[in-house]
Amino acid sequence: MHFYYIKKGDLYLHIETVQHEDYQDYSDIYAMQQMYFVFKKDKDGAKCFGEKREADTYMAKNSRKLKGAEIKLE
Repeated sequence: MHFYYIKKGDLYLHIETVQHEDYQDYSDIYAMQQMYFVFKKDKDGAKCFGEKREADTYMAKNSRKLKGAEIKLE
């Protein structure tokens, strides 16, 4: 099966999350997550899509963060 990847040059899009835990009184929120878009050379663990429309939707929602990237079928 072929997948669609978001690439910038020869680098693949990876998504990394960092969780910051903060325990406070009188609060239901105990942790916050930050998501980072990172372009790496390896394909393993890269964000992949089964259909082109899924990749197009993802690019449209994150267009400011993914400038210069394009969708490639591999």
